[in-house]
Amino acid sequence: NGAVMSPFFYKRLVLVAALASSTRVRARPTDTAGGLLARLTHLLPHEGQQHGEPLSNPDEHSVPGYTWREHWPVVPSINAYPGIAPLPERCKQPHLPRNETTERAPSGALTGECFQLDLRGPHETQPVLPTLFIPGFPKAATTWLFDCIYAAFKPETVCPLQKRDFEPRKWSREGCGQRRYLLTGIACHVLGGCSPRKELFFYGGGFSELFQKGLAGLHGPELPLEMFASVDRKSGGRWAPKLATDAVKLQRMKAFCSHPNHTHLPAGRNHPSCCTSVATEPKRWECRWHNFLRQQHGLVRSVWFHTAMPWVKPNEFDFATIDATPNYMCTPAALANIKRSAARPADLRFVVVMRDPIMRAFSEWSMFALGWGWERDPDFTKKMRAQMEQLRTCNATLFHRNDLLHALPDAELFAYVARCFSGKAMQYVTNSIYPVCVLAALRIFPREQFLFLRFEDLMQLKAPGLVRLLANFTGLYTDDAIIRGLQNRGECEAGKAKKVPLSFGKDVRTVDARKNLSAAMGEFEAFFQPYDRLLAQIVHPEFAWSAETHTLSADKLQVQGGRGCGAAR
Repeated sequence: NGAVMSPFFYKRLVLVAALASSTRVRARPTDTAGGLLARLTHLLPHEGQQHGEPLSNPDEHSVPGYTWREHWPVVPSINAYPGIAPLPERCKQPHLPRNETTERAPSGALTGECFQLDLRGPHETQPVLPTLFIPGFPKAATTWLFDCIYAAFKPETVCPLQKRDFEPRKWSREGCGQRRYLLTGIACHVLGGCSPRKELFFYGGGFSELFQKGLAGLHGPELPLEMFASVDRKSGGRWAPKLATDAVKLQRMKAFCSHPNHTHLPAGRNHPSCCTSVATEPKRWECRWHNFLRQQHGLVRSVWFHTAMPWVKPNEFDFATIDATPNYMCTPAALANIKRSAARPADLRFVVVMRDPIMRAFSEWSMFALGWGWERDPDFTKKMRAQMEQLRTCNATLFHRNDLLHALPDAELFAYVARCFSGKAMQYVTNSIYPVCVLAALRIFPREQFLFLRFEDLMQLKAPGLVRLLANFTGLYTDDAIIRGLQNRGECEAGKAKKVPLSFGKDVRTVDARKNLSAAMGEFEAFFQPYDRLLAQIVHPEFAWSAETHTLSADKLQVQGGRGCGAAR
């Protein structure tokens, strides 16, 4: 129409036109140039990513319209943490004064200023903190999505294959061909085994105040990079690195927790992410004992660490790390802690999944009441009504008042969410009131750092569309060969997944609870309706639920012929 087009926009539009031709995607009569660009940009890779053959099945590459963007965020850089300041001289003494040994982490480990990371130089190894988060919401397929992301972007998928002897250089920026991949933090247990950890619960949203004790509790001691490798499931299990005997595991764990080469603390000082479990306190929360240690190894105490992040030289590596704690979203303090501790907050990315709020609440109650035994109330509808009333009385002025919530200053909004929501487990009602939590999150981070997805849409996506969408949003590498491999293995597609969902449908109490839920459905719909309208305003009109979505994910997938996907998790 005669308007001037920028060179960048023109180049991008030419690419889109070529891609549209190859995928048989056609412009609609109502499409503007920008609208067509946004509709197809998710198919265009970041620089450094590749397309192979023309896309033969455009349906496999489709994604919800609310995810379309005219451009993707700039690829983040590695989130290395060098420390805040040099370790004070008083902290370098072999024996600390008594006043420096009084503060303890939730696990019982000594912590405080003298146990934090000594400032590291730019050419020294540094721990890498998370840049990718799945902060919400519980029971909305966050575990399934985490498994998909790990399968699609781990170094074994993206980088050259490791042989028998692990070579760290193959995971370096040069060794991996400038491809950006993903690592997880790992969690270990008292017997010395370790596994990738989905939920760190470090920044908030849990029952322990971990962040306040210092970032050393998150990044842990420096471990060999091979500890973060996944291996053939036939040799050591799905998540286990290649390990020797149990005795070697225990000896190695002791070295990780106490040797200065790993702790980067003075000799004789345990790392604050490590705890000492003892036979006389077998059930101590956060630091449990296992009697196998006494029976097989003659031990009465054992030291082991909870969490560790990978350590590398930041100028030689380029990867993201992930924290998929789904309780962060309704915990403003957690999001603020994430921002405060990031070297470059603009590099952070958040993937948020929202599910039919009533069914999400029912799924969470089922897990805690029937699966884990944490919830003692066997009546779901009774529990829901009690929590609905609790929210109303917490702040009657703001209850169902979208206009007032929108107008609240930041401090007042954060205070309201902190007081009336908490984000912790078993908060079935408030964990389903997504828009209030989203509203608070958008006061901390800008909208472009979030990728919002409906659970119901996520379960229908095919691997090509989902993985390409995630790659473009995060800057992680993918290509057609990787995506074909995922499809062949049944990964990143809910209907093909081999994992059995976490479901309690055979429990007789679930049958009774579903009957009660059906009877109360109209009441619950009326309660959530104002919040659904607010969510449609601040995220997208397609974020809405109805009778069609009032179904459990496992039931729906089984009807469609799938074998389950863990989507209820």
